[in-house]
Amino acid sequence: MTARLNARIDAELSRKIALLQERTGATVTGVIKESIERYYAATITNVSAQEAVRKTGFVGCASGPADLARTYKARLRESLRHKHNR
Repeated sequence: MTARLNARIDAELSRKIALLQERTGATVTGVIKESIERYYAATITNVSAQEAVRKTGFVGCASGPADLARTYKARLRESLRHKHNR
């Protein structure tokens, strides 16, 4: 099923749609559909920042000492001291 949309927008929004069309090659319908999809995802798919980063695969992609959260300052100091003494 499809539905027709009739909306009033100001000149600034009209300019933005035209710029998006120019940059992407999309139709007005395409720009509006993509905008709604992104707005929906950002608003309804209420994912925490931590969960969003976790979904990227970045969290947990490295390994290190198990106690690093507690000892990182001391380890950093030691590393910098070692570099300085070279």
